Amino acid sequence: MLPDPMIATFTLSMVSPDCSPDFGQFSMLARAAAVYQRFAYSHFGFHEWTPQIDRHSLTLKPALQQQDRRSVVTLDEPTRAFLERATATPPLPPGSLPLKEFRAAVESLRPSTFDRIELAEVRDLTCPGPGATTVSARFYRPEAGTSAPLVVWAHGGQWVRTTVDLLDTFFRHVAHRSGCAVLAVDYEHAPESRFPAQIEQIYAAALWAQEQNGQLDCDTGRLAIAGDSSGANLAAAVALLARERGRLQFQHQLLLVPLLDTLFDSASWRELGQDYLLSVEQLTWALRNYAPGVDRRHPLLSPLHAEDLSALPPTTIIVGEFDPLRDDGLAYARRLEADGVAVKTIDVESLLHHAMVIPKALPQGRVAVEAAADALANCW
Repeated sequence: MLPDPMIATFTLSMVSPDCSPDFGQFSMLARAAAVYQRFAYSHFGFHEWTPQIDRHSLTLKPALQQQDRRSVVTLDEPTRAFLERATATPPLPPGSLPLKEFRAAVESLRPSTFDRIELAEVRDLTCPGPGATTVSARFYRPEAGTSAPLVVWAHGGQWVRTTVDLLDTFFRHVAHRSGCAVLAVDYEHAPESRFPAQIEQIYAAALWAQEQNGQLDCDTGRLAIAGDSSGANLAAAVALLARERGRLQFQHQLLLVPLLDTLFDSASWRELGQDYLLSVEQLTWALRNYAPGVDRRHPLLSPLHAEDLSALPPTTIIVGEFDPLRDDGLAYARRLEADGVAVKTIDVESLLHHAMVIPKALPQGRVAVEAAADALANCW
């Protein structure tokens, strides 16, 4: 077995053992946690979880410990408090809420997203889609008068919900920090559209962006595909499809906390799959909506199971230390490296899976997003 690719670790500490917490900041995070709890109750499939807390050193000792994972991880007080609050209420079974209510629940996250950054241009577009259809997208240009690289981004949401508009400040932050233009694709949700429709929609939007002859005024010779969570699943599938079809040329792919194997049987799933804001039960329900009856080893559904990963673009993979998807991301990096693809892996300490969309509640989410933006700034 090949060794893990080089792993860069990012840390962020808001509270140290030698100082008192900023209670103004803590109160804001507590309010965000309360909002998030209502969202999480209908979303993640939590089980009761009681961490062992050493309050003097502000460390968290996970109840689930494995020999190959650290038994003690230092966390700041707001994150510890967030976890306690967010996991305090027993979950509703996945699928209990009507789909309309399930989708509407994510709107409660808006106050915990990034602050709005003004950019040179933000506009909604309609791109040609598969066949005679169209695909909605939002275009972000960080600076006027420059021919910036272009990143086509597929957002997360378990294939069934979340919109570009909800994540608008996220995309503004990525564009501003990276200096890249971003085309965020508002692909159709499942179950109204199902596998592989979303992959084809993102592929079509990216192909249009590459061939649009200056309408976006971007340097499409520097074109990347990116995504987060289930959106990274779609992005990885689009990269595989582009390689097979030969028309769409990506110079980079960025996968942020990617979902790359729908078998959900890695060591990190066994360790973290019930207590850290993401559950097998929830994703299994999402899969029944997105890809019913599809072989879970299908390479466009589980890119980790693709037989050949050669000739894919240079890749950045960002994983979270406390994300059940972590080991699958690292395994994909090893597969890419073995097949001759340049790959950089970034492991963000103490990162929970959903932190990227609520950085005001979970500051390590900001660390992960800024690591992604920095990777895009420097990948050309």
